[in-house]
Amino acid sequence: MKLATYQHTAANDRADRVGIVMGEQVYDLAACLAAQGADAGLASSTMAFLAAGEAALEAAQMAVARAGVQPRPGLAHPLSAVKLRPPLPCPGKLLCLAGNYAEHIQEGGGKFVGKEKMIPRFFSKPCTSVIATGDAIRIPASTAFADWELELAVVIGKTGRDLTPEQAAGHIAGYTIFNDISARELTFRQDLPQQQGDYYFDWLVGKWLDTFGPMGPWITLKDEVPHPDRLAMKLWHNGTLQQDANTGQMIFSPAEAIAFISQFVTLHPGDLISTGTPAGVGHAKKVRLHPGDTIRGEIEGLGVLENPVEAW
Repeated sequence: MKLATYQHTAANDRADRVGIVMGEQVYDLAACLAAQGADAGLASSTMAFLAAGEAALEAAQMAVARAGVQPRPGLAHPLSAVKLRPPLPCPGKLLCLAGNYAEHIQEGGGKFVGKEKMIPRFFSKPCTSVIATGDAIRIPASTAFADWELELAVVIGKTGRDLTPEQAAGHIAGYTIFNDISARELTFRQDLPQQQGDYYFDWLVGKWLDTFGPMGPWITLKDEVPHPDRLAMKLWHNGTLQQDANTGQMIFSPAEAIAFISQFVTLHPGDLISTGTPAGVGHAKKVRLHPGDTIRGEIEGLGVLENPVEAW
């Protein structure tokens, strides 16, 4: 099952709705539930749906199946008639891993010391970074070098803390594509003297910018992703293939990363953990994002995330 957040633009409706994507159609989940006499409130938002757990999933499967057999006006729309929004417009927590692929560490000038000598390193991005497929990444004057980072993102489906990797795997609701856009170089430092901590602060600021978190096109629930550890992932910049990897190359699996993170923060339904990028980022090739560019990311079975680039 593919869970989307969308707006019905063909009807000039700007309200966010929860939908189930099947083929080239999206089913209005609240309308499908109401048509079957079920609680439409389960689909008030993607966050609410995930928080309702297995009961909501079973109700949604039944309602959409019946809507397919007994179609009524307003229950389904062509994908071409809707505007996809980020599947989680504002995740409860948006956490990203840094340095989770050996070849990406090495292309940045680092040394892979072996998994046994490492821990997962994670940081957060604000909701204001989140945009949908089709939305523009906007580069402000403060950014001298903007870069791409295609990543597999994991959506949390159950509350948990102090989890083992085995337990953590059971807390995953599904997966989506994330592009951790990064400002590798910032302009405001050019006339300032270096101080202790500048590099780390600038690295974080480079992750936090508005529009620097494209996500989507939807959440593919885990029942459709039996092998998340062997998904092909590719990213094109202006039609040129730049990243070509596989999720099996991760140092820490999603479950291992979730288990580690859960030592520090309680995870809730609707939290999102992005699992790091493989080799092939622009900075290693001295290729930066410019206004007018397009980047397209694909992860096997999860769809396409494509965004134009504009100046702020």
